[in-house]
Amino acid sequence: MDKTAKASPRLVLEFIGISSIILSLVFVAVELHQNTKAVHGQTNQAIADNVNALYLAIATDDELARAWIKLFENERIEDLSSEERIVLEMSLLSGFRRVENIWYQVDEGLIEERALTRIGYDPYITNIGIATWNKFRGGYDPAFVSYFEQQIAIHIGSEAAGYNEEVAQE
Repeated sequence: MDKTAKASPRLVLEFIGISSIILSLVFVAVELHQNTKAVHGQTNQAIADNVNALYLAIATDDELARAWIKLFENERIEDLSSEERIVLEMSLLSGFRRVENIWYQVDEGLIEERALTRIGYDPYITNIGIATWNKFRGGYDPAFVSYFEQQIAIHIGSEAAGYNEEVAQE
């Protein structure tokens, strides 16, 4: 009897086995890619929801709205009442954490770097924003502090390179 005739069914079965393994790996890769896209979408939605919640809170809470008006009128933190100061500090701290979280996720490769370009820095470059950052910056990852302060300097202009020392001296 011919040896190739006996080996032929075995080769066919091995080919089918290898083919099914390859197809399974392709399926897993496609599923993983789709899952990754879904997670990115959910992460970006969560970021947007967080910002929208703050906007809605400002729009529906008179005390919070008045405090944010003072923030954008660039008042000094020393000129705020205790209530206004706590409202703004807590709002800004929440914002700092949101930015840190986005930065961390980009740094870990969990979301795309363009997520960092959608951050509105306007509240953070006010007198109150800078004073609040300087007060609480020690509670953040040192690498994030460096990144965030570079972004602040970019957004307030070249004269702001030494802003941290200036605010600390006031």
